[in-house]
Amino acid sequence: MPLRRFTLRSAAGIEVELVDLGAAVEVIRAPDRDGVVDDITLRLDDDEARVDHHRNPHLGITVGRFANRIGGARFELDGVVHELDANEGDNLLHGGADGFGRRWWEVVDTDDGVTFSLVSPDGDMGFPGTLTATVHYRLVDTTLHVDISATTDAPTVCSLSNHTYWNLGGPTETTIDDHVVTLDASTLVPVDADLIPNGEPVAAEGPFDLRAGGVLGGRIGFPLPAGYDHCFMVDGAGFRRHARIDHPTTGRRVEVWSDQPACQFYTGAFLPGTQGGGRTHDAFAALALEPQHVADAPNLPWAPSPVVRPGEPYRHHLEFRLTTDASEAS
Repeated sequence: MPLRRFTLRSAAGIEVELVDLGAAVEVIRAPDRDGVVDDITLRLDDDEARVDHHRNPHLGITVGRFANRIGGARFELDGVVHELDANEGDNLLHGGADGFGRRWWEVVDTDDGVTFSLVSPDGDMGFPGTLTATVHYRLVDTTLHVDISATTDAPTVCSLSNHTYWNLGGPTETTIDDHVVTLDASTLVPVDADLIPNGEPVAAEGPFDLRAGGVLGGRIGFPLPAGYDHCFMVDGAGFRRHARIDHPTTGRRVEVWSDQPACQFYTGAFLPGTQGGGRTHDAFAALALEPQHVADAPNLPWAPSPVVRPGEPYRHHLEFRLTTDASEAS
């Protein structure tokens, strides 16, 4: 089945390509401080690779029904235990082996951006209730707006996010070592060897304290051999900034804004070495910042509830604000 592609453009020189498989961001092109436009996200060179689950590590997809991991691939809701599709050892990752990022979404509107829709039936990957999800992408000036919503006909859990991989240096930049990441989070969730939460949030200290920004090259590899794959509790509530990425060489900058309680920060340690856009997707070739509910939230009494019920829609407003340090100076 051929992919359907859609392109959004703004007067600021930004271009966003979307595809219906996974309701995904295929590529984002943005200018540097001197106006030079380049690809700043990971992409694949051909449709065959994008469709291949082994060669496509969730590039740009809409993640669901549940972003991140659910421990033991099970949870209890209203006294009923639901067994899920375990696709990472004994755990569920990003909705299961056939999560939303692997699905062909219907294109329902292209009048103001692009709107994708997907119906996930009751029992899909083990999740209860028929869930109808929509994702609306809209590019306004320097901001990509992503509005995600879902309704259900029975109580269920839901956490939907976007999994774009960023490398602001363009195709010639092979690593994110020189990227500076700021996370607006004073706490993070401790995890076990399988990256499943094993305690309540703890203070972000040492290499995990990124509130003032940190150069990744001084952190990933050493003192963090596997880099970051951690769920940070974003300070504050409501719609607020979660993170910022700066690339000092080009001046490019991305701010991530969301209304979700947490943000998963992943530096791509398990990227599979695929080719795309002139670069090889090796470990630490790009990073992802995924606003979402807390990992394993259905099993954590202390976490904000991810439960969605009939008549109570799930909503997530996400923004990627694409600027440069030159715009700040002006």
